[in-house]
Parts: sequence; structure tokens; C-alpha cells
Amino acid sequence: MNDGGKNDPLPVKSQGQAEQLVRSLVDLLAGEYDLKADGKTVHKEFRDCFGKEGESADDGRFDLTYAVRAALPEAEHGKAIRAMRKRLEAEGYRISGYREDKSQDPWALMDAKGGKDNLSVSVESYLPPTQLVFSVTTPCFLPPGTKQQQVSAPAPGAVPVAPVDPRLALMEPTGAALPPTPFG
Repeated sequence: MNDGGKNDPLPVKSQGQAEQLVRSLVDLLAGEYDLKADGKTVHKEFRDCFGKEGESADDGRFDLTYAVRAALPEAEHGKAIRAMRKRLEAEGYRISGYREDKSQDPWALMDAKGGKDNLSVSVESYLPPTQLVFSVTTPCFLPPGTKQQQVSAPAPGAVPVAPVDPRLALMEPTGAALPPTPFG
């Protein structure tokens, strides 16, 4: 029986391993421009995973959203993101969004997905304009030693909760509505 891949084996990682994987990617990208992520600005959230159609299981599967800031003068944001883009492409990531346009906010932005661990990453200039925000989301992981449950369609009316974008937690409140991110 073909279930559209929803019961394909999940990659196995502990929460600690997932966090280390994400931090390694952020450090790799920041290192492309001699930046250091500010550990005091970390915002991370482990959540239960949901399938494309809202499927869920009680086997401990989780994903991680992680965001952190790095200080960098605004005038250097575009150059830094260009260096990071080259590194991501060399690591097998597909760039899904890229912008350097000072008439827009954020003016420097890059979104990518892929690599050997299928991570989603975004790097952008934002508030305050002297910092870059790195945001990474993992795919669904199954904890080590856990038997993966088979899932079926969700119960009628069951709606998964949409995760909050972790970059929002790192932004300074301005009192005004923030502009939408152009790449989702």
C-alpha cells in the first residue's frame, strides 16, 4: 500500500544532537564572514512534528526552530550574505530566496533548504540594522531508541498549530506592525 511517503523512516537524532547540528550550521555560516553568533540572543523551540496533512504520532518525533543574532555593521550585510550563499550552495543547499535591495525591509535576505540534513535556513538583516538574524528549522527527527509509529490521516477537524517564526522573538519591539517576509 502506498501512503505517499508519510510513513517513510524518519532520521534519528536526540534533541541535543539536533541543536548541535543547527548550531554547527550557524557557526559555519557566521565563520564565512568572521562573525560570532551572540549566545545571549538564542531562541529555540522543540515542537511535536506534524505531517503535510496534519498527521501526528505519539512516538516523540520533534523538530527544532532556532534563531540567533550576530552583530555586523549594516553596510556589510550584503557582502556577508553573498559569502554565506556561496558556502550554502557548496554544501548542497538550494537558494529559494535572495535579495539585496535597500528600498525593502529587510534589505539583505537569503533563504535556503537542503544539505545532507535537509535543513531550512534564513539569514537576514533586520532590527536593529546592525545585526544579522540566522534562523534554522530542522526536519522531523525521531529520538534514538524509539520505534516509529505508523500514522494515518488526521481526525476530521484536527488542525496542527502553526509554529511561530523564531526570528520574531529576536526582533526588538517597535510598536508598529512588522512587514511580511517575502519568502514565507
